[in-house]
Amino acid sequence: MIVVPNSSSIFSVIKSSKTLLRFTPMTTSPHNTSTPVVEYELITNTSKLSDALLPLQKARVIAIDTETTGLDPRSDRIRLIQLAIPKHPVVIIDLAAISIDELSPLKQVLTNNAIKVFQNGKFDWQMLGMLGLRPTGSFFDVMLASQVLRSGLKKEHDLKSLALEFLGIELDKSLQSSNFTGKLSNSQLEYAALDAFVLLKLRMQLISRLRSASLLETAELEFAAMPAVAQMELNGMLLDAEQWHLVGEELNQKKQTALVELVEAGLKPTPSAQLSLFPEFTETINPRSSTQVLSALHALNIPIKLTSKSELIPLARQYPIIQLLLNYRKLASLYSNFAEALPKHIHPITGRIHPSYRQCGARSGRFSCKQPNLQNVPRNCTAKGMRNCFIAAPGYQIVKADYSQIELRIVAEISGDTRMLDAYTKGEDLHTLTASLITGKSLEEVTSEDRRIAKSVNFGLIYGMGAAKLQAYAEEKYDVLLTLEEAKEFRKRFFQAYSGVKRWHDRIRRTVYAKDIKQIRTIGGRRRRWAKKPRLSELLNHPVQGTSADMLKVAIARLFELLPKTGAKLIGVVHDEILLECPQISLKRTSRILKRVMVEAGELYLQQVPVEVELTISSSWG
Repeated sequence: MIVVPNSSSIFSVIKSSKTLLRFTPMTTSPHNTSTPVVEYELITNTSKLSDALLPLQKARVIAIDTETTGLDPRSDRIRLIQLAIPKHPVVIIDLAAISIDELSPLKQVLTNNAIKVFQNGKFDWQMLGMLGLRPTGSFFDVMLASQVLRSGLKKEHDLKSLALEFLGIELDKSLQSSNFTGKLSNSQLEYAALDAFVLLKLRMQLISRLRSASLLETAELEFAAMPAVAQMELNGMLLDAEQWHLVGEELNQKKQTALVELVEAGLKPTPSAQLSLFPEFTETINPRSSTQVLSALHALNIPIKLTSKSELIPLARQYPIIQLLLNYRKLASLYSNFAEALPKHIHPITGRIHPSYRQCGARSGRFSCKQPNLQNVPRNCTAKGMRNCFIAAPGYQIVKADYSQIELRIVAEISGDTRMLDAYTKGEDLHTLTASLITGKSLEEVTSEDRRIAKSVNFGLIYGMGAAKLQAYAEEKYDVLLTLEEAKEFRKRFFQAYSGVKRWHDRIRRTVYAKDIKQIRTIGGRRRRWAKKPRLSELLNHPVQGTSADMLKVAIARLFELLPKTGAKLIGVVHDEILLECPQISLKRTSRILKRVMVEAGELYLQQVPVEVELTISSSWG
C-alpha cells in the first residue's frame, strides 16, 4: 500500500488504458506457483470514471487497495486506488489526474452494501477517510483473518506471505517502496493491480478455513472493530508537554538519588590494575551493565550467577542493596522509555500522540500498542503521575471506563468456583476476600497492603503460577516483597479457598495438557494454537484474557456506531479499559452509553457472573 497530495499539478497525467497483466512463474520457488493474468483499467479522467465504476455498484464483494506517498495518514496522500471485483478488470484510479471534488461516483462505491476486502484495512480506511472517502458497510481484512486463523503460530500475515501460502502466487513487493509521486511505470501499475486482485482470492480461501475452524464469528468481530481502531489512532491523545517535562525532571531526580543510594550501599566497580591510575573512573558503576553489576555483587559476597530480575528478586529481602538496584533499574527504564521518549512522538500537525494499535497484537487476541506503547504508561511512578499528563482538549473531558476485576470474573464463570460466584453475586470485593482468606484476618481487619498482596495472588495464581514465579510477579507488578515461604503459603491457602479454580486447573491439566493438545479456546470460541507442547499457564491464560479481549472489541465496535451522535471520540484502550474524549455538554449521555455498551458486551460472554464497569470523568487520564 502506498498515497497523494490533493493537488494534481505535481503529478504527470497518465492516459487511460487497458492492459493485460502477465507474470512468469518463479521456477526457483519451493511452492507450486501459478501465473496470474490480471486485466486492469487505468482511469485518469473524470469522464471515464462513472462508466468504469458502474459494474462495481452492483457487486457483492469489492477488494480495495491503495498506493500512497507514505505511511502517515495526516501528511501523506493516496496516489492510486485499486478496486477489484470477480470476473472484471481491476479498476485503478489515479488521483494525480482526478480532483477529489470529482470522486462522487467512487464514494458511492465505497459506501454501498458490498463487502469491502482489505489487507491491513486500518491503513486504507484511514487514508481514504482523510480524503472524505471513508468506506462503510461490512469489511473483510485478510491480515486480521490470518491472525485469527493462525493465532499463536509463528506465521507472517503480510500480503506477500499470504498470497504465497494460500494461493501459490509469488508477489514481487520490491515496488512497494518505489516512488509513487511522479510518472508511473507499467510495472508499478501491474504491481498495484495484482495486489487488489489477490485479495478476492485470499478472501475465499480464508473464509473456507475460518468456517472449518469455527472461527468465522471471531474474525467478523475483528472486522467490525477495525474502523473503531483506525479512528482511535487518528484521534490520538493530547499530552501536556510542560507538565510532562516536570514529571521527567522528578523521575530523573529519583533516578539520581537511587544511584547515590546504591553507591553509598557499596555497589562499586571492582578495582582494575589498568584503571588504578585514574581513580575517577573507578568510583562509579553503570547499574544497567550486567558485567559490572555481577562483578560488584560478587565483591560483596552475594552468591548470584546472573543479574536478571528473576535472579535478583528472591534475594531482595536478604540483601537490601539488591532492592536498591531493582529500584534504580525500574526508575532508569521509566525515564528512558517514557519521560525521554514520548515527547518525540507528538505529531507536528495535530500536536497529539498517535500510537499504532495492533488488534491481534497478543496471542490471546488482546491489543498491543507501539510507537509509542501508551498501554504501558504507569499510573503512579511520580508524585504528579504520568497519566495525569494526558489531558482533554479545551471544552472536553476524559471519560475512563474499565471492567471491574474482569479476569477474575471470567475465571469464576469458566471454573464455576462457588466461592467466587457467591462473592460476585453479593457484590463483594474479591481482593479483600482473598486477603482475608490467605492472611486469616477478618474482612474488617484487611489493610491496603493486605489487599495489594491479594491482588498479586489473585492475578498470579489464576494462571497457575508456582511460588517462585508468584514472588517475582508480586514484586514486579505490585511492589510487594514476599519471601519464598510466604509465596508458598499464600499459594496453598488460595487453592484451599477457591477449590473450583483448582478443579479447573486440574481439568485442563488432565484433558488438554497431559494429552498434548496444542490448542484452546475462549468462551466465544477464539482459538490459540501452539507448534510445540504449551505450558499449563498458557492453556489457562488464553480462555481468560482472550475472552476479555473479545468483550472489549464488541464494545468498541458498537461504540463506533454510537459515539458520532455525542461528539465523543475513542482515544485509547488498555486491556480492560476504554478512554473517550468527550465534549462537556454530552458527558452524561456519553457516560451512560459507554457503560451500557460495555456491560452488554460483557454479558454476551458471562452468564453466571454480573458484569461491572467502573467509570470516572476527569480533565486527564490519571
